[in-house]
Amino acid sequence: MSLILRQTTEQQGRIDLRGITPDRLADLELAVIAQQPITVDNQQDPLSSHFTIEGTPSDELTIIPLNNRVDGIGAGMIHGTLQVTGDTGHYIGSAMQGGKLLVKGSCGDFTGSALQGGELIVQGDVGDAAGAPLAGGLRGQNGGVIYIQGNAGDRTGECQRRGLIIIEGDTGALTGYRMIAGTIYVGGCSGEQTGLNMRRGTILLRQRPTQLPITLNYSGALPLTIITLLMHPLRQYLAKQTPPYSTSKRMDRYVGDLACKGQGEIIILC
Repeated sequence: MSLILRQTTEQQGRIDLRGITPDRLADLELAVIAQQPITVDNQQDPLSSHFTIEGTPSDELTIIPLNNRVDGIGAGMIHGTLQVTGDTGHYIGSAMQGGKLLVKGSCGDFTGSALQGGELIVQGDVGDAAGAPLAGGLRGQNGGVIYIQGNAGDRTGECQRRGLIIIEGDTGALTGYRMIAGTIYVGGCSGEQTGLNMRRGTILLRQRPTQLPITLNYSGALPLTIITLLMHPLRQYLAKQTPPYSTSKRMDRYVGDLACKGQGEIIILC
């Protein structure tokens, strides 16, 4: 049986649940878990003052928030399975190293920021800076998978270095901004300045963009044998929604950003 944390107080400010992860709670007694400190409106309170604690401590944890003002869920998680039922706040899964985090709702800004490993799945929308660096940091996502079944805001995948980001819906401006490596897939419309200042990495667009930065060089419509390798991990998540492809199909390819001597690529799948 898993451990279930159910929010009981609908506060006006914000709750920060950093440190409340399955790997940290699995070996603790319920009484000890109840006294774990959480930050509520810049003050520390025991966990039990805002959440009921049910079930048995294990590497499976379920959190049920009352609103989208609960931040930091799954931040720094190393292993285990964490499920969130409902909308959440900011920094969900930030600096996550391993395990699986499933959000049955939408998330705020900095979802999966500086993610290093593991699997983060959001069944709703996310705000700005998904997979981007933490505030003041230089490294974005450095491994693992971020799968967003809804829409994403601005600066998704900023400074991404490794790993995979999948967005089924639309993205805002500056998707892949300053991207260094890794792969981003956008199933809907991509916002302005997609791929700006990218140095390496691949952005796959299911829909043709209205405009790309002028410093991305069009290299032609080409048959790309590498597309099979790129599509393999997408199929695991998108299943029947995976775009049709073949190594003989010609696809428009852009290379850059030439303004920073970049060698990244944007491939138009349609």
